[in-house]
Amino acid sequence: MQKTGQPIILKGITRVEGSAEGEALVTSSFLSHLVNAVDSNGVVRIHGHPLMGQSYAGKIVVYDTDKFSTGGAWGLSFKAKVAGTAPKALVCRNVHPISVGGAIDAGIPAVDGLDVDPWTVIHTGDRVKISAPTAGGEATIEVYPKDPAGRTVPGAKIKKRANKKGWSKSDLVLTAYEKEMLAGTHGKARQVAMERLVKFGEAMGSRRMVPICSAHLFDDYQSRDFTVGAWPTFEAFAKMGAKVVVPTTVESTAMGDDLVDDQGMPWHYKVMAPAREVYRGMVPVHDNLKAMGAVVIPTCIPYAHLSPPKFCEYLATSESNAAAYSNIMLGARVNRDPANMVLYAAITGVMPEYGVHLQENRTGNMIFEVDREVSDELSDVGDYVALGGAIGFRAGDRVPVVTGLKRMTNAQAKAFCACVSPALTYPMIHIVGITPEARTLEEAFGGKVPEDVERIRIRKKDLGNVFRNLRQTEKTEIDAGVIGCPFLMFEELADIARILQGKKVRTRLWLFTDYVNYSAAEKAGILERIEASGARVVHSSCPGMVVRDRAEAEKLVFATDSLKVAMLFAGIGWPKNWLGTREDVVNAAVTGNFVPTKWLD
Repeated sequence: MQKTGQPIILKGITRVEGSAEGEALVTSSFLSHLVNAVDSNGVVRIHGHPLMGQSYAGKIVVYDTDKFSTGGAWGLSFKAKVAGTAPKALVCRNVHPISVGGAIDAGIPAVDGLDVDPWTVIHTGDRVKISAPTAGGEATIEVYPKDPAGRTVPGAKIKKRANKKGWSKSDLVLTAYEKEMLAGTHGKARQVAMERLVKFGEAMGSRRMVPICSAHLFDDYQSRDFTVGAWPTFEAFAKMGAKVVVPTTVESTAMGDDLVDDQGMPWHYKVMAPAREVYRGMVPVHDNLKAMGAVVIPTCIPYAHLSPPKFCEYLATSESNAAAYSNIMLGARVNRDPANMVLYAAITGVMPEYGVHLQENRTGNMIFEVDREVSDELSDVGDYVALGGAIGFRAGDRVPVVTGLKRMTNAQAKAFCACVSPALTYPMIHIVGITPEARTLEEAFGGKVPEDVERIRIRKKDLGNVFRNLRQTEKTEIDAGVIGCPFLMFEELADIARILQGKKVRTRLWLFTDYVNYSAAEKAGILERIEASGARVVHSSCPGMVVRDRAEAEKLVFATDSLKVAMLFAGIGWPKNWLGTREDVVNAAVTGNFVPTKWLD
């Protein structure tokens, strides 16, 4: 039994150094720090989350790990530096790199590596004191139970990793040029960027920096309320005269700049702020990005046209589906990087080596065998969304190896890979016979397949369960259909034009793409064919950056074929979603009602 007034002492590994003391807010679930998950006021918005509606501002927040967007790094930084609503510290089973990056800029400690799951010892309301003096070194957590009755000391010790207790700062070795950047020889902007990358490398146990071939930055618009949180840092680096040194693209944004006043666009439908007001906040962000040399053609699929990486090239990206597609389908080397570290990598040309940069972290850990009855029926893009979800939710933080698939189109592969952000922890899957690092089952495992490897068979019911488990409403009458997260490619727009031929939509149907594919579709006459049905093609805008009036949004029902839309954009003040196949979503827009037609029998 725990004696009154005596703390429970836990030992862990310091990811981000610092000290803190405060009241604990605890969950065994995941978390994200992006504004659509935790509002700028610090209130958790995630639909169905155990902490939904509670604020973590000023608390020691204890949770499992991060899921969702890499922009959570910006969200954590913004809440600390601008909004004043950040937690005092992070204690996790595994501090995801996204939160490591965010904690560095936020200036708060982050600790993991305990012998026990932290939520089994720390309870909401407990007073917690953290001392984490050195990245990679031992951290001490003192827990003063709010109610000590029945609480026991677990005797936790520091968790051993790679046969050593943490790592030391001396493990990170810089080249002569990297040392020059760190010393300020190449300007203030590169010095500051390099300082933050070094801290990130120390936190991740990196031994070196790797050169990147390209970078993909998060977008934002200036606001004190609903904001990604990147804009103050973009502004600061632009004022320092920062310039990117690799091809640098930009994530999807709030609206297409030539469609701002088009009343049929989603940013005019039951929104929090008038479109022109949002646009005025978007322009200075883009001006700062352009000043730094970024190519501001907003997209979430840069691998499809603007900056496709080659096999074994390193890159940095703040878009999770781009990380997944680049790793899985192209064999490039990229993590779900913290979005702030991507900016610093673009300015310096390097990123600390960690995660799936390393070959030993890219090999398979488990096998998913897709039944023939499933593979024979895979056709609609939404089928691959469900397949990716069925695999991703079961794999968690492991690298799955998938067998039983013969081929994928680019659109199907994109949909499958997009399961990473909402479902998988790390952006790596092998599909035997399809992906470049899995020509054989043995190659996917880096040699002999372990005899005791876990094998899971994927059946029809598993795909059906993805659709069932994400049901957020019983109301079948929809207000809008949303297709295009990730953005639609040219061939997908052509296919949707075929599906809509001769039909008229009864509700709004928004098809999201980027300007590159929008222009091609317009030139080919596809845009005209689609919009003859009443559907609208939306370019440059992300569905999640269109912020709706909360009171109105709670009443709305959308149909989507996107796992990201259904999971990431379904919190407090967001529409409820039906997840279905692409055909289901189009039919829902035509009839006004969502009726699932596949995988649920």
